[in-house]
Amino acid sequence: MSGFIGIISTQLRTADKEMLDLSMAVITATCNDYQGEWHSPQADLRFGWLKTSEDTAAERLPFTIDDHLHIIGDVRLDNRSALIKILSLFFDDIHHTTPDPYLLLYAYKHWGEDCMQHLAGDYAFAIWNEQTNTLFCARDHFGVIPFYYTNVDNKFLFTNFYRSLKAIPQLMSELDDTVLHDYLATGGNRRWDQTIYKKIKKLPPAHQLTYKDGKIQINRYWDIPTTVTPIRYKTAGAYVKHFCRLFEQSVRDRTRSHKIASSLSGGMDSSSVAATAKKVQDDLYGDDHTLVAFNIHYRQLVCENEGYFARLIASHLDIPVKQYLGEDYIKNIVQPSSCWIPEPAGIPEATAESAILSDAAAFSTIYLTGFGGDPLFAYEPQSRKRHAAQGNLLQPYLDDLIYHRKFGHFSRAVWRSIRKWVIKVPVATATPAWCDVSSLNEDAPDKYAVSIRSNFALARNPFWSWLFETSHPGFTGNKIKIRHPFFSLELLLFILALPPHVLYQKSLLRMAMVPYLPGEIVRRPKTPLYGNPLLQNFKTPEIRDMLEKRVSESGDFLNGKIDVPRLKAAINDSGHAAAADNNFLSVLHVLSWKSHLS
Repeated sequence: MSGFIGIISTQLRTADKEMLDLSMAVITATCNDYQGEWHSPQADLRFGWLKTSEDTAAERLPFTIDDHLHIIGDVRLDNRSALIKILSLFFDDIHHTTPDPYLLLYAYKHWGEDCMQHLAGDYAFAIWNEQTNTLFCARDHFGVIPFYYTNVDNKFLFTNFYRSLKAIPQLMSELDDTVLHDYLATGGNRRWDQTIYKKIKKLPPAHQLTYKDGKIQINRYWDIPTTVTPIRYKTAGAYVKHFCRLFEQSVRDRTRSHKIASSLSGGMDSSSVAATAKKVQDDLYGDDHTLVAFNIHYRQLVCENEGYFARLIASHLDIPVKQYLGEDYIKNIVQPSSCWIPEPAGIPEATAESAILSDAAAFSTIYLTGFGGDPLFAYEPQSRKRHAAQGNLLQPYLDDLIYHRKFGHFSRAVWRSIRKWVIKVPVATATPAWCDVSSLNEDAPDKYAVSIRSNFALARNPFWSWLFETSHPGFTGNKIKIRHPFFSLELLLFILALPPHVLYQKSLLRMAMVPYLPGEIVRRPKTPLYGNPLLQNFKTPEIRDMLEKRVSESGDFLNGKIDVPRLKAAINDSGHAAAADNNFLSVLHVLSWKSHLS
């Protein structure tokens, strides 16, 4: 895992170097296994490394091939074997231990900007060409690794470490009201390309950026393909075999170490990741490895059995599980946050996840999650249109018949199509009246309409890239890299080619995990928590009084952004709609974050 920062200008000055010195002090507090730098009259590139892969021990950045091309980045590639096989035909220095960023630079030297069509994995990087005075940057397909930049006074500054930008004067002096409104209304940043600070931009996922002569050009290099050849096997076992090969490889690519931490709920997603990680570790290291699972459960705020199921899974896999009682952390929401984070993405002390990452970092630099499982196995209705566009007019109907024969009813995709053409369904909004500032939402892209419960959402819903940005070490300061095996390009392309009956209620994943998980887990239906524990906590008078006090103490900060009198009335209204609690929580997060702005 790498932290990097760089600056490009026609003529760098001593003040620019001193500015990067301050930012690098923040980066190396987390990435302290190695520090590197390279500079010329026009470029200053800095790098800090936290070792996460044992098979590439020699990663030293900035790296150059010919003294003209220099790369810094946070790069983990999925398709190493394929790249090595191709690139070794053209470069003698390529071998099986070549670090991922080195492979990427060789790929760029060979293919130029077309190298993006040959890459897969988690990455954000910058390549400086000293001969042509051109900077080429890119961010991975799903936005797992963030990329921030600003272009002020003919200086182009870029980094993947959000926290490091706080050291730069005036860069965080002015807020972007559209993003702030997003946080107040939804609890998250819905903008692909804008941070909460006007001067700091984000490179969207699956985009590349070129900077030359003071000009920025941004292009999308990948989108969900419009043509996908359908995969239709004769047996369920064939689907399972294909899936297991891809899923196991995805986990293997993300666990190139013999010490791994993994989240573990009682459901299918994280348990499948943990079980597959156990198999991969056993195959690679035998008994010489450590895999520890981490579970969050509740006793009072919500009714659930996640703690029991997590213990059942851990016992079956013969791995230790550390359990955290959610109520022990949620109660801290009444206390002011003790630490600064770049955007109002929660209160770290009020979530068990922060404690887990801190504990896991004591023995591992890798933490696996099951994020992405729900959307990955959710059949997207647009897939039906795609079949028709490709000339496969009968395929959707054949798939529907197979689905009906197996389950006795049609899929949701069919009913959605019927509802769309026969029934006019009004679009509901969850935004409360006190937060309805319509002028701030006029530029909201249509792509936000892509449901989070859709495999298209992995790349087309901004929630996921925002989640990755706010959990990245450069945002949190945690000395551990979070990895998400379900966010694999090859895995997504495979799933997009499958019929809906294989995906229904995660049938494919359940069949694949039969040899590895207890039958009670594989047969367990999807059971969300009976309520949101954070929102349940909001029902107490103590927390409502605290929120009203914070609102009153906020001064003019909320004026013009929300209707403060209406908000206070809603806080004191015991008969308010339960959904409003979610918006109250968003306001609290913003006000807690605001207390550290100075």
